[in-house]
Amino acid sequence: MNTLKKVRISKFKMLLLLFPPLYSLHDIEEILTVEQFLEEHSSIIPFSITTLEFSFAFILLWIVASIGCYQAYVGKKFIGMAPATYLAFLVPGILLANGIGHLLQLIFFKEYVPGVITSIIILYPYSFITAKHLIAEGVVTYKRLFVYFILGFIIQAPLAFIALYIAQLVL
Repeated sequence: MNTLKKVRISKFKMLLLLFPPLYSLHDIEEILTVEQFLEEHSSIIPFSITTLEFSFAFILLWIVASIGCYQAYVGKKFIGMAPATYLAFLVPGILLANGIGHLLQLIFFKEYVPGVITSIIILYPYSFITAKHLIAEGVVTYKRLFVYFILGFIIQAPLAFIALYIAQLVL
């Protein structure tokens, strides 16, 4: 007789598993609204991008980040980072910085900006829960998380532009 075993996944691994679907939900909001937003604000934002180009760029970034999540899940380094470092850099670092960027855009434009809704209801809670867990487990300090956040804020734009550039070359 076959019996099912209960499998308990650690909170760390659960936080890693949550990244791909949560990041997808956030980017779906952006994909659905970014082209029109850029067209409406072309006098302020000096470039345009199609929904297809943005979608392709998102898929590139999603694949790379998800490969990193898988590597961390199985306990392997990804781009030189240990699993806990990767999660800390990815979520409270890059992802939270991205969400804060959307909030700053909302303040600047004084109207809806692509990605702001999912930043508030998904990215912020997920980032803060992840940060709280990593700190509680003694994996990372507040100071280190702050450094990851600043680095995330700095590198998110170049990563996005590289992905968009590749998308425009391919499409």
